[in-house]
Amino acid sequence: MLHAQTDGTLKGYVTDPSGKERMVGATIFDITDITKGVVTDVYGNYELHLSAGKHTVVCSVLSMLSDTVAVNVDSGLVTAHNFVMRSESMQMQTLVVSAGRYEQKLQDITVSMDVLKPSLIENKNSTNLSQVLDEAPGLNILDGQPQIRGGSGFDFGIGSRVAILIDGLPALPGDGGRIDWNFFPIENVEQIEIIKGASSVTNGSSALSGSINIRTAYPVDTPYTSVSAYSGLYDSPPISGSKWWSGPANFSGTSFLHSEKIGQLDLVLGGMVLYDHGYIGPPAYMPSLGAINGAPISSNSMAEKTGRFNFGLRYHPKKIPGMNFGLDGNFVESSSVLSLIWSNDSSGLYRAYPSTVILQTQKTFYLDPFITYLSPGGFENSFRARYYYINNVVTFNPSNTTSMAYAEYQCIKKFYELGGLNVTAGLVMNETFSHADSLDYLGVLLQASNNRLQNYAGYAQVDKKFWKVLNISVGFRDENFIIDNGKTISHPIFRGGMNLKLAQATFLRGSFGQGYRFPSLTEKYLTSQFSTLSIFANPNLQPETSWNAEFGIKQGFKIGGFMGFLDVAAFWQEYQNTIEITYGDWAKYMNQYGTWSYSTGFEYLNTGPTRVRGIDASIEGEGKISKDLKVDVLGGYTYTVPQALNPTLIYATDSAQNKLSYQSTSSNTTNNILKYRFQNIAKIDIELKYKKYSLGGDWVYYSYMQNIDEVFYTLSSLASYGIVQYREQHNTGINVFDARIGKDLSRRLKAAFVVNNALNLSYSLRPLKIEPPRTFALRMTWKV
Repeated sequence: MLHAQTDGTLKGYVTDPSGKERMVGATIFDITDITKGVVTDVYGNYELHLSAGKHTVVCSVLSMLSDTVAVNVDSGLVTAHNFVMRSESMQMQTLVVSAGRYEQKLQDITVSMDVLKPSLIENKNSTNLSQVLDEAPGLNILDGQPQIRGGSGFDFGIGSRVAILIDGLPALPGDGGRIDWNFFPIENVEQIEIIKGASSVTNGSSALSGSINIRTAYPVDTPYTSVSAYSGLYDSPPISGSKWWSGPANFSGTSFLHSEKIGQLDLVLGGMVLYDHGYIGPPAYMPSLGAINGAPISSNSMAEKTGRFNFGLRYHPKKIPGMNFGLDGNFVESSSVLSLIWSNDSSGLYRAYPSTVILQTQKTFYLDPFITYLSPGGFENSFRARYYYINNVVTFNPSNTTSMAYAEYQCIKKFYELGGLNVTAGLVMNETFSHADSLDYLGVLLQASNNRLQNYAGYAQVDKKFWKVLNISVGFRDENFIIDNGKTISHPIFRGGMNLKLAQATFLRGSFGQGYRFPSLTEKYLTSQFSTLSIFANPNLQPETSWNAEFGIKQGFKIGGFMGFLDVAAFWQEYQNTIEITYGDWAKYMNQYGTWSYSTGFEYLNTGPTRVRGIDASIEGEGKISKDLKVDVLGGYTYTVPQALNPTLIYATDSAQNKLSYQSTSSNTTNNILKYRFQNIAKIDIELKYKKYSLGGDWVYYSYMQNIDEVFYTLSSLASYGIVQYREQHNTGINVFDARIGKDLSRRLKAAFVVNNALNLSYSLRPLKIEPPRTFALRMTWKV
């Protein structure tokens, strides 16, 4: 490139705080003209051509404090300056990748996002990911199923509208079955990023209501090892006569993590084992049910046992600067229990009803090969793949096997000659193969099916900051699905957003995004029978779509030594072809008397247009109240109005010619509120630390669930479980409190005592399923 004779050159390199490691991808630019900027090469070197005279030059690296220097450039000469970057520890500088697939500061993104740190996992004695996510504002887990801002109800945990990812790769079961929360390696979490609102452009089909991205950590310069062990007990339930166990109902577990750099190799090893006696007892035999009682289930069979091992390998070849490649893996074997219905609404609250218990043994693993390369021209190329395998053996020995092959190529380039324009583009291939044997409660084979789902997609997103204060983001994705080698279904989706910095710590944002979700294989083809809760296949189930618009403001604040963010957003999301599970007479057959009978149960159906509007507020902060007193705060409040837009629409007619609509299937149609939604959720978690001691607690409030399936009220076989009486007696909101106390026994060893459901409240979130009574746990954590 030719430069005018009046130009001079600023030249040098950029290092980390130690001065030993060069910084690749650092940005150096003239503060008065951002178009005059360069990026350090794979050796950490830069060369910036400037006009002769005085200049103020900035060196910027995400997660580091910017370094600014005043230089005098002479015509035709080279001026040398080396930058040394320093770490930035302020909470105000949290970095995220989920919004645009590249690192951005949290306050700069155009969508609503909450970030959970690993300290919360340790403080709460969380044994699986769902327990951590329940702390996030605007998100709750309903019997294993994630709900963001009321965007979904309860569908037996099948067909999530929230995408779950591990390091940006899909981690939901390939067939759309229930999520195993013990599968996620929480001992090695760098942070958890939760997008609230449709994010299908960047995260694919399942992200209709939002996404959860678990980012795992890689080694830093110093080797790190941690080992945690815990043990605890379930307290006696507060309902008289409902305790079914004798002796202690205990749970215990241990986890470990080791990470270090060995020459050019990054190594991470982790794992955990756990045992949980459980608080739901086996069904008691009921002579009146006869064969429906099914095979007897022992108390020991109701316990949960899980073992997990995970690893990460990443190699940086010396001869190819800017490249790294490696392999991540995660292996889990578990035995667990899913209880669908309590025995009754009094002494049987903590026991299961006969033939409504699923005992499951599961073997799961994924392997993730990857390679990334930052070219001398500044193109960041990555190829990542995942092979994900699940084998389930459940009650009466049916087998469900799913394998998923996923591959993604992505390229990111920042064009400084175009004012810092950032372009992200990628191609995705995802194929799922599923084999399922569906059995009835007697173990008789109902159906065997083999299915294949193919998904091919391309996406692109452009981000640019104007005048140093306005960030504009525009993205596009084209989804293509083929099921069982049939017709290709294609659907384009779009998103756009803006973020305006109004003041030093005030950020105004607005966004619009479309969502698209193709039905899972389980929703389309599952056939199962559990006592009175049969589930029928619906091969004609259609995809559901959505759009989401929101307007929000994020305000940073500092009160003494305490710093944080207050975020408030108003949102509006509409769905078409909403998929919900609906009760009806779905199978018609000739009985022994020569007349027609109907087999009743649930089926996944498209139920028409729906809408969710509301307000979401959150607060997150940390800091020092005094010299020795530190505080961490995470809290939020979400108000939603989830409604059926066409409540009289007849979306299906069952085999008995019953016409099904929102009105005919709902227990309470006031204001057309959708089923299985909490309209008000408030939560806050506070941790105080004084010298070696810590004291913390959290509070969660759920408003009364207004609407459930009408069939629970009208069908005698379902009403006999006591759901009507229970809801009449528990028709107000729910307040749940947890508490904890800890002490640093030494620089490396910490002890914590945790009490969950501290008031020992007997409460139900999902109808016919009771939540755990009070628990006590002691946790020891050792770190090196």
